[in-house]
This record gives sequence, structure tokens and C-alpha cells, in this order.
Amino acid sequence: MTRSRLLCTALIASGCSSFAGQSNPTPDPTPTKPAPATGKIASASGLINAMRDRYDGKYFKTMTFLQDNTAYTTTGEEQKSQWFVHVQAPGKLRIAFLPVGQKSGLVQVGESVASFDNGIRVDFRPSVNPLLLLSVDAYAGPTPSIMRGLDSLGVDTGIIRTDEWEGRPVYVIGAKAGDSTSSQAWIDAEHLRLARFIQRAGRGPRTIISDIRVRNYREIQGFQVPTEFLTLRNGRPVWREQRTDIRINTELPPGVFDQALWREIPLST
Repeated sequence: MTRSRLLCTALIASGCSSFAGQSNPTPDPTPTKPAPATGKIASASGLINAMRDRYDGKYFKTMTFLQDNTAYTTTGEEQKSQWFVHVQAPGKLRIAFLPVGQKSGLVQVGESVASFDNGIRVDFRPSVNPLLLLSVDAYAGPTPSIMRGLDSLGVDTGIIRTDEWEGRPVYVIGAKAGDSTSSQAWIDAEHLRLARFIQRAGRGPRTIISDIRVRNYREIQGFQVPTEFLTLRNGRPVWREQRTDIRINTELPPGVFDQALWREIPLST
């Protein structure tokens, strides 16, 4: 995959757009019967508060990992790529395309993302990354900031309901029952973790529905972290992320999220 294609894909992964392609990945195994949800949460802000409170002092502050990507093309081909990723809660993300010598990738801080090609910044734009927001920031950032992020993503935070996803009870923010196309967040009701995020976006005369599904949480160094995501576009699988070599709460290089230092910071895997 070319650097320009990778750059576009990275911007997509950071919540700026949608994917294209198709494939038939292996389905997940049949889920076990969930425990019933306890308690009632009546508002989106209440749910975000509950997520943070559940993992207060029990969620990671930094994480690094290798990410193996598979893009599924419209012809059924699989295009592979690999990224080296740094995360710091709340709101900081750095993706370096491998091999790191090409010095291409992106840096996201808060609601802005800068992208780089061959060491040169080629784009800077506002962006809210739904995965960063709901699988990292929700456990470390203030609730009003998370609510603003959901609003920026087009999620109607005035709507919350209970539902079921893959055999498990969930809370859904942003869509009423039967609505599968509005922007919405699905949170596992028992574990209070992101299970699914749907985003509706316009592209010219077309409407694009991106459906991001969390496929696997694992315990890493005592922390529960998501390790696999599958994205569908208008119902077709188009992108899979699989995280390996995950390291929690390690000291990050100084200035790793400073876009002005993109070329200078030595990164290794």
C-alpha cells in the first residue's frame, strides 16, 4: 500500500472519514450468555460518569503497540500494513507507519490531527477520534469534554436506551430502537466498555455508514484493553485492526506527541 493511501487510511482511522472495500472475514465465535445488567443509567452523561467511576485508578495512562492492519478492497483482495502506535490518556495519539524510516503517519492531540508524509506535515485539521474518545478518554477525561466529543461526532446525547449486542446487554447513546444509521455509541452494560460505534457521514450525494466493532478485550498487565476492531462501510467489512506487543504505562519519549518534533524523535519497536 502506498504512503498516500496509508495516510488517507490513517486519517480515516482517526475519525476523519470512512473506508471503502469488502471481504468475508472469519466470523466471531458464538458469545456466551451474559450476566444481566444491574442498575439503571438514564442519561449519556450518567453513563460516561459510570464508565470513569468503574475504572477509576484501574485504567492505563499510556499504551504502545504494534498494529497489524488489513484493508479489504472492492475486488476482494487483502492489503496489509503495520503501524507503531503511542497513546496517552486523555486525547493523545501518534501513529507511525512502518518501517519508521519513512517518517510518515499522524499525531492527534485533543480535537486536532496533523498528518505527515516523508517527514513533512501535509495536513492539519480538526478531528475527533471515536475510538480514542470512547476506549481511552472516557476513563480519564472530564465528562463535559467527552460529551462535546460525542456531539462533534454527530451523536445525539439526548437519546439513551438499552439493547442487546452479540448476546450481551448494552446501552446505546444517540439512536432510538430500530435506528441503525444515526451516529451512535454502544457500551457494554456489564463491563461499561465500548462495544460498537456507528457514524453517519455525507460524501457528496452519498451517505456513508461506518460501523466499528470491538472484537476482543484482553487483560494486559492487569488492565482490560481492546485489541481488535472491525470496520464495516454500508454493511461491508473494509478494515481490520489487530494490536500486538501491547505495553502499558511505559515511559514515552519526551515530545512524542509534539508535531514540531516529528522528524527528530527516534522511535523503535
